[in-house]
Order: sequence, then structure tokens, then C-alpha cells
Amino acid sequence: MSKIPALVLVVAGGLLVAGGARAAETKTAEQVFKNIQVLKGMPAAQLDPAMDVMAGALGVQCNYCHVVGGKGKPPAMEKDDKQAKRTARKMVTMMQKINHDFFGDEQVVTCATCHNGRPEPRTVPPVERVAKEPEPGKVPAGVTVKSLVDKWTQASGGAAAWKKLKTRVTTGTIEGFGPAPFGMEIVQASPEKVREQLTMPSGTFTQGWDGKSGYRAFNGNPRPLDDVDEIRREAQFAPPLTLSALLSGAKVVADMPLDKGMAHVIEGRQGEAHVKLWFDPATGLLARMTVNVPTPVGDLPSQTDFEDYKTVDGVKLPFTIKTNQGGQTSIARYTDIKHNAKLEDAEFEAPKAPPPPAPQGK
Repeated sequence: MSKIPALVLVVAGGLLVAGGARAAETKTAEQVFKNIQVLKGMPAAQLDPAMDVMAGALGVQCNYCHVVGGKGKPPAMEKDDKQAKRTARKMVTMMQKINHDFFGDEQVVTCATCHNGRPEPRTVPPVERVAKEPEPGKVPAGVTVKSLVDKWTQASGGAAAWKKLKTRVTTGTIEGFGPAPFGMEIVQASPEKVREQLTMPSGTFTQGWDGKSGYRAFNGNPRPLDDVDEIRREAQFAPPLTLSALLSGAKVVADMPLDKGMAHVIEGRQGEAHVKLWFDPATGLLARMTVNVPTPVGDLPSQTDFEDYKTVDGVKLPFTIKTNQGGQTSIARYTDIKHNAKLEDAEFEAPKAPPPPAPQGK
């Protein structure tokens, strides 16, 4: 059920490298990153999601505003070489002023309000008819959180089958981050340990959760995870038995359009994130998960679709996982899943940072 999230785009762009191995959980953006001028005071953990929100709102990638390196040159995300970055600061300041002056500091206006996925906002109405958003259905009578989770558990193999499995090793590829798919490996242990590894031309990206703490590492250089909600969702070894327990205030909401039908939906909160689990009424399986994470420049939305379910050792697992996070899409395709290999706890621990280079003699 796990997959490499879309945040690897940030790694490829160099933000993880720029952050180094510094912990950012209790620091502000300007204490961790260079040349922060407008988003001062924002928790450092929110900088990456905020950048994703802006990129998605404009339909661009990191290199639209930032100097991301390439051809042997290191990334220099802090540089102000591009006019787009200087303009972005003015736009964020304008957005903050509008929300302060007209909406009592409520986040009503965001980058997406005007841009709607375009680098330049439209100044005239579109000639084409704007498609109407699909209408939600009704809250289904008699359907409860427990009944949906119970049906999911049974449809995916049953609690007894899940409990026989203790570890999982998944291999496959992921596309959407370069001209060719990247190789990936995901190692999991019950109930919620995970190590996800992506092999890219520029190096190896790894992230993990050992049940208590999380990390990211690029080429063996670790950095503590500032926000662990996403990796905890990734780490659920037997999602039908545990995923909904991560959500507070879980409830059934109105059915939502899914493909050519409707899906039953559970909605809840995980920390500050709003999470929805979408279930196919015909199969009972989890078909989609949507997450909205608030940031200082608007909510960062993500949608994950689970497809191509196959039975492996008595349980049904999706072999194709499609993700759209802030407008960036990726597709993970699993080629092999094996259970109950012996794994040591060290498999899930953060790598040790390499020692600093020895001083050079004169």
C-alpha cells in the first residue's frame, strides 16, 4: 500500500541537499534556509509544502523560480537570479495583505485563486465553457465508518490473513520525475515501519519511519522528518486494520463521484491534515485517498488512486498507485511483492551522516 511520495521532486531540485542534516522541527524557515524574505516566522517544516502549493497553483516546477543546478553545478535555491522569484515575493505579500485587510486574516485568497494552474492569470473570461464540478451524492443511509472498514478488511483477505504477515518487500518503478522511470524498493514491517528507497541518476533518495521517528536522506545524508503524518500513512503495514485509526473525528460523508460511479467516503483529521478515504462500493476496497494540508499560502492537495489489486499471500494489494500532489503527478508500478522475510530493526533506522572531510595539509 505504500508508495514513494511526490516530494522527491523537491529532492531532485536540491532542497533536501540545501537543508543538509539540520533538524528543523522547532526552527523557523529563515533559521534553516537561506534568503527567506517574505515567509519569515513560518515553521521550517512548512516551507516545502508551501513551495508545492505555489508550483501547483501556477502549473510550474521548481526551476521556474529557482536556480536548481544541473550539469555538475550544485543547486542554489537561495539565489535571486530569476525575475519570477522576485515577482513571487510581491505576489505573496499582496495575497497576505488582501487576506488581512478584507478577510480578517482568514486564508480566503491564495495563489490558485487567480492563477488556476497557469503561470500568468487570465485577464479576460475564457471563451470555452468551464466544466461544472461533479455533484456529490447523499450521505448513505446505514453506512458507518465501522461497516466500511469491516467490508474493506474482508474484501482484502480478512483480518486473519493480514495478521499472518509480518514483513513486506516491494520492488518496482516510479515515473513522473524524469525522462525514464526510477527504480524503487519499499521495505515494511508490522505494524508501522517503512523504508522507501528511490534510485535516481543523481543518487539515492531514502525515507523511513521506525515507529517513533522519521527521516529523509539523499546519498546517505540524513535529515529528520519535520512532519511525520505522511510517512505514518505510508508505513501502515495492514491498512484495513490500522489506517482509519490514524484519523480523529472520522465520519461518513456524502458519496463522491469516482470514475463512472460513486464512492463511499470516510473523512477525518490527522493532525492539521484533512484526510478522505474513498471506497468502491462494488469491491469494498480503498480506491482513493485525498489529503489537504494547510500551509501559509494555501492548502496543499494530494490525491492517490489505488488500482490493479492482486492477491499476494492471501491479501489484496494495489500494484499501481497514481499520485497527484500539488499538480505534480507520478505513477508507481509494483513488479514484485514478497512477505515474511526476516528483517532487522536496523533496516528502518536513519543512516549515519558521513564524517566531515579530513582537513587538508598545507
